[in-house]
Amino acid sequence: MANAPTVFFVVLGLYGAVIMGIAWWSYRQTHTEVDFLVAGRSIGAVVGGATLAATQLSAGTVVGTIGFHYMSGVSWVWIWPGMWMGWVVAAVWVAPKLRAFGGVTVPDYIAVRYNSELARVISATLIVVAYTVYLSAQYTAGGIIFQAIFRWPFFAGVFVVALMTLLYTWMGGMRSSVYTDYVQALVMVLAFCVAVPLLLYRVGGLEIMGRLLSGLDPRLTGWYFGFGEVTVFALAFALSGATAPYQIARIYAMRDVATVRLAIGIAFVFQAVIGSVALVAGLGIRALFPMLPTPDLASSVLALQVLPPLAGSLLLVGAISAIMSTCDSIMIISAAGLSHDLYGKLVRPAASEAEKLRVNRWSVLLVGLIPLGLTFVDMGLMQEIVVDYGKIIASFFFVPVLFGLNWRGGTTAGAIASMLGGFTAFMTWRLQGPAYPWGIDPIFAGVLSSLVLFVAVSRLTRPVPASALAPFFAAPGGSLPQGGSKR
Repeated sequence: MANAPTVFFVVLGLYGAVIMGIAWWSYRQTHTEVDFLVAGRSIGAVVGGATLAATQLSAGTVVGTIGFHYMSGVSWVWIWPGMWMGWVVAAVWVAPKLRAFGGVTVPDYIAVRYNSELARVISATLIVVAYTVYLSAQYTAGGIIFQAIFRWPFFAGVFVVALMTLLYTWMGGMRSSVYTDYVQALVMVLAFCVAVPLLLYRVGGLEIMGRLLSGLDPRLTGWYFGFGEVTVFALAFALSGATAPYQIARIYAMRDVATVRLAIGIAFVFQAVIGSVALVAGLGIRALFPMLPTPDLASSVLALQVLPPLAGSLLLVGAISAIMSTCDSIMIISAAGLSHDLYGKLVRPAASEAEKLRVNRWSVLLVGLIPLGLTFVDMGLMQEIVVDYGKIIASFFFVPVLFGLNWRGGTTAGAIASMLGGFTAFMTWRLQGPAYPWGIDPIFAGVLSSLVLFVAVSRLTRPVPASALAPFFAAPGGSLPQGGSKR
């Protein structure tokens, strides 16, 4: 791929032109805070399904998942059933009630369900903290790709990814994010579907690839991780995916409950295709290049040394688009925590729509720039960062969101104790690794602490008023209120 820079810049330029066209159109359509944060609740099922898939198929997929398959072989594929289990939980027990409620952010739900602005502040703060680390991981993946292609300084690649994403997210907010995600999902599927057949041809087919891998390390075609490790990985994706704030924000943006359920089904299809080809990509590169200095280089090596220039450039642009699709989601949800939940609800509740829109855009810039500093910190392999992020989110959000939607007994004090206790327990365990106390993984410590505190404290404290429960639970002998679907 000797002429990679020229071809890559042509493909990236065409892709960038499409993205900026969407951003300009979205900018013209964005007049209110609801437009900026939930796209005016106008998103249909196909675009919604693509954006749900693109948001989860991040740097953790195009860099991390391919890298982990390179390192560990087939057994990493079991994370996907965990992720799909999370989607089932979301489709059955989370998404319908949240979309019917018609909020703007996850802290909106927390504040109303638990009748507490303090709970809103805590949840918004935890979101900003957790997503700042996760956004830095996405930037890092961009730096790795540009460094591999052009030998640029690492931070130059980080800056390019951050600048591109900040620009179109600042312009159009959620509408810009969702429709660019749609394009990004299509690019990812096309890129992988072109790359994998060419890779298999280079290797000599599946059978030869299997023999080469078994010769390198029998675990690559068997079990590299133990059953307990795989279970923990899958559980992290399941619990975080079911209640991830950036997924819930997209659920709020869809037209109605039926659209949400169909969109989740479409997301399954996107993920199944990309998960399958990511597996083959990681294994194929291990067979051809068994001694890469780091597994995170596997996707870049595939593009630069295996594929012809056009196919390789398409794969690299697909990788960058996957990173950007998650970056824009994180920027919006973190910015909403600052602008909507803290500034709009506590500092300036009477702010005009123009002021709210302006504060949202400034918040996007702020939350997009802060994580740049963390890219200088070596936090380990990309997929390890993604798994840790999933564990953190699950530790403080899974219980108060899922159980709060489906159990009337959750109280204000119970929710606050659950969020703070789950986060604290996770961090306490995580900082003592890798030899965790009693062999308990941090996700179990976090989620179990969150659950025990939620139930125990709720049993001992004053229940929330009936008005707080009304948007989420049917009245005796009645049905769940549906008025929120038009908000």
